[in-house]
Amino acid sequence: MVLHYFSICLFFMLGTSISVSSQESWSQEKTIDNIRAYSRMKSGKDYYEYRTVFTVKSSFRGAVDLVFDIANFKNWLPNCVESKVIRKVSGTVLLGYTVTEAPWPASDRDAAFIVTKRKEKENCYSITMEGKANDYPLQKGKVRVHDYHAVWKITELAPDNLEIEYIASFNPGKGAPNWMIKNSVIEARIKSSQNLIKELKKREDS
Repeated sequence: MVLHYFSICLFFMLGTSISVSSQESWSQEKTIDNIRAYSRMKSGKDYYEYRTVFTVKSSFRGAVDLVFDIANFKNWLPNCVESKVIRKVSGTVLLGYTVTEAPWPASDRDAAFIVTKRKEKENCYSITMEGKANDYPLQKGKVRVHDYHAVWKITELAPDNLEIEYIASFNPGKGAPNWMIKNSVIEARIKSSQNLIKELKKREDS
């Protein structure tokens, strides 16, 4: 059983730009179905951050709408058993919540986060997820994820030809060793990318 910590699941990056020059280089972990997965220790922290990159033939607007659809996360993010919008702040800003199933003996993780959709360029949107651990009551039997930052970057390379990049880091808390979390998150990031591609295709065909 794999974990998704956004993952959540969320990706939930500091700031709105995706810059990797000031930290150590990414280590490529796996490439499956043209999905490249990377990891590295987060600067100044004792946990990892993660990155996946892939291309897909799909509608630009459809991909942006899908990633911004927080309530639908549970239908394609691995081990996400609950996802919902707690509050709609505006048309481009939401407060979201997810629960991710964790393997025994670890407790399930949950996360509360602000989601911001931003048009970076004519052919590029970013969807930033910033953890807000104290903005939703703690839930019994769940371990709240702290220091969660993530960014989805969706770039239209050509009509209906997209590059999707996801970078995320989070403090997983206690209950599972770092190596287990790293391996699980890498597996989950590959799986969630595959699921995202399938979900995009399903929407295109409907």
